[in-house]
Amino acid sequence: MKKLLLIAAIATTFAANASNPPVEVTERILKAFKETFKAATDITWHEYSDYYQANFRVAEVQVRAQYSDDGTLLKTIRYYGEDQLLPNIVAKLKSKFKGKLIHGVTETSSNEEVSFVINLKDKDHWYTVKSDVFGNLEVTNKFKRADN
Repeated sequence: MKKLLLIAAIATTFAANASNPPVEVTERILKAFKETFKAATDITWHEYSDYYQANFRVAEVQVRAQYSDDGTLLKTIRYYGEDQLLPNIVAKLKSKFKGKLIHGVTETSSNEEVSFVINLKDKDHWYTVKSDVFGNLEVTNKFKRADN
């Protein structure tokens, strides 16, 4: 089932990229991007009504960076696993959610805050936990696993 979903996601991505013309990004945005993300690979750009978004990889981390027209970095969204998560948060998760595995992390960073949405799983359930940089944890969702 997972392979089928992965194949569908890849096919959808290819179809979407094939039908969209390349985005024209200003030199100011490109300069700001290159200064901030020197190690970026697999870069694609998307234009939205009030920002430009670069989707790319830095090592093992998938990243989205949103820029204003003048090249100001508005927000980054990073997707990664337990090994990239702040140690204080990992320690609190391991203490509070014994026996649950950290399946994935979505980190959102802007001028106002840095927040984390962490997906945990055990034998029977998926859990969605929000955290701030200090490790204040809040369970926002709990689902019965359908993949068992």
